[in-house]
Parts: sequence; C-alpha cells; structure tokens
Amino acid sequence: MNSEPNLLMQFLESMNGVRWLITGFGLLLLEVVTGTSYILWPAAAALIVGTVVFVVPVLDWSMQFLLFAVLTAVLLYFGHTHLRPRMKGGEPSDLNDRARSMVGMRVKAIADFETGRGRVQVGDSQWRAAMDTGNATAGQELTIVSVKGTTLTVVPLEVAAD
Repeated sequence: MNSEPNLLMQFLESMNGVRWLITGFGLLLLEVVTGTSYILWPAAAALIVGTVVFVVPVLDWSMQFLLFAVLTAVLLYFGHTHLRPRMKGGEPSDLNDRARSMVGMRVKAIADFETGRGRVQVGDSQWRAAMDTGNATAGQELTIVSVKGTTLTVVPLEVAAD
C-alpha cells in the first residue's frame, strides 16, 4: 500500500472559512476580468459557504462542497433566469448605432430632389435621402425622421418643427 498521504484529500479536509472566502474573492476577481456573470454565482456561493463555515465550524469538507454545489446551482438558475434579463433591460443606446443617433438631426440638401429622392450632407459625408411627399431644393434645411438601410427619410425643417 501507498503510505504517502493523498494531497487532494488533505487539501479538501483542510478547507475552512478563510479558504472559502479567498476562493470566493478569487472567483469575483476572475468575474471582473471576464465580465460574463456566470462566474459571479459560484463566487457568491463560495462566499456564502465561507460565512457558514465560520458560523458552523463542525461542517466536514464533504458537507461544505455539497453546500457549495447546491448553492452554485440555485444561484446560477435564479441569476440566469431572473437577474440577468433585468441587468440587460432598459432603453437601447444610440452609442454604437449611428442610424438611430441621426434621427432628429438637421441636414442640407446637396442638390434638387427629383421624385422625392436626392442626397443630403450629414457632417462630412453625403447620404441618399428620400421624402414621402414633395421635393427639396439645393441648400434647403431638412430634418431626418427615420433611417431605412442607407437611405435617410427627411422632411422640410418647417414640417419637423410642427
């Protein structure tokens, strides 16, 4: 028989509240680096187990790991089904959506529109534009009311002010 002690068993049997808290904070640090929110729940479970082990120090290592596994599963389920959708909620941002951020912007017609179609100057670039009714003349001030693909729907500035 092998008389050397099993290192894994020694490590498991020596788990205490401090080691659980260190594990929990290590997992939290890993969560901050990855930003996935999946490592958050095992980290919270490890912190809870660490706290429980301080309160009830007679828990042996198998009960500690069972508690950790159950808490991780429960927190993952509730975190994924209930908390994660709420964290992603809210109004959509215009930060990376140039089309949405252009709605309401004032632009100038570059040339006369023909049959409701023409081009407008937006910043330092030109865009294809369309009007639902009427035509614009070169230099006329227009307002963007919507964006469909690469075509801006515009209205005369006077109509947009109403």
